[in-house]
Amino acid sequence: MSTVRFTINSAKVTSTEMVNVFNIAQWMKANPDSKVVIKGYADKKTGTAAYNMKLSERRAQSVYNILTKEYGVDANRLVMKAQGSDSQVYDVNNWNRIVIFSQD
Repeated sequence: MSTVRFTINSAKVTSTEMVNVFNIAQWMKANPDSKVVIKGYADKKTGTAAYNMKLSERRAQSVYNILTKEYGVDANRLVMKAQGSDSQVYDVNNWNRIVIFSQD
């Protein structure tokens, strides 16, 4: 599945990354029985663990809001998870400023 990258200390989806949210919305329309997990992350080298948990939650919420409000995806098909900075998907620190989509 796709990802949405964020700038440091931000939960705003940039116009560059909006295409990835659009692609997930299109995929969900083409696969009406599928559910998607929206996992938000934050990088470990910036902020406290508590702050990063909230930031990752805001990132997931931002993507969720776009999918439901702008693209009309049914909220029951989406699950949000905040991973904070305890879990780092990538070895490169700033790559972990991300939302990752996966199938539920």
